[in-house]
Amino acid sequence: MGPHTLSEQGKLPRLPIPALNQTIDRYLESVGPLLADDKAALAETQRRASAFLKVADRLQQRLVSYDATQESSWLEAWWLELAYLSWREGLCINSNYWLTIADDPNAYGLTTAPKPLLPSDEGYSAGKVWESNEYSEFQVRRAVRFIQRTLDFKELVDEGRLPIDRTKAGPQCMRQYTCIFGMTRIPRMGCDQLRQDKTTMGSRTIMLILKDQLYSVDVYDSAGHRKPNGDLESELHTIIADVVMRADQGELDPAIPVLTAGHRDRWSAAYAELEKQPANHATLAAIQEALFAVSLDTTYSDPFGSINAHQQNMKCHGTEPGHNRWYD
Repeated sequence: MGPHTLSEQGKLPRLPIPALNQTIDRYLESVGPLLADDKAALAETQRRASAFLKVADRLQQRLVSYDATQESSWLEAWWLELAYLSWREGLCINSNYWLTIADDPNAYGLTTAPKPLLPSDEGYSAGKVWESNEYSEFQVRRAVRFIQRTLDFKELVDEGRLPIDRTKAGPQCMRQYTCIFGMTRIPRMGCDQLRQDKTTMGSRTIMLILKDQLYSVDVYDSAGHRKPNGDLESELHTIIADVVMRADQGELDPAIPVLTAGHRDRWSAAYAELEKQPANHATLAAIQEALFAVSLDTTYSDPFGSINAHQQNMKCHGTEPGHNRWYD
């Protein structure tokens, strides 16, 4: 058995505090091209930088003192708050990343997935996304397999069995892996909050999203044992039947998930209103305490396996932009 995932965190070098002269020189180097056509403005910027350098020692010492109070970096807390949590534009374009996962070539030995086209193949960039309004057996089985393999990965992280990432220079920071599961971003006016605690990390549920409807799914039983594939497949089929029936009867709840895609202050205002309603407390708590969310869409690509910018956008942002996702 290899070393614990976090066993070499103490070997990581601290982010250095650059010398004042270096900071000023790099600043002037960066603004030089922007002011190349305005010699007067460039000269004034240089003058102000020189004046700042003469009085900045106290600020530099404050930064050194602050660095001594931080676990690993003087920049980390500021970067998290200012670059992410205080950023007010929509997450789906400006913050959240996404990736594609290879198609399952033979799910449970029953169904063969379409082979992705290569960029050189005809139809690669000409494909479109269509709405089928149907959920398939293959989709349910693949969703369950994805859930189970994701839980495998979570357990590797929880138990410290995830191998340490390394480069020629040495080990990489592994703490970011502990922030993947049971972490929720809660919208707040001006600056969002993150929630990750013993309750969320020890959660036994995930969120399932279909047609903008949210369902809580137990993936562990009351004894803490992982539910088998068959049980999870049955639960997903039950949820699909419920959401299809509600859609047919016009009883779907409002599309709250789309609000997570919008401007953060608008979403914060709406979230505050949702929190005021006692009937929403259990739902909001279930969302916050879920290990992760899984969205089931009803779209397909034509031709099969074609991927272009439009399809990538649909796969990332839903059939309708922002719908059927929970970006927090």
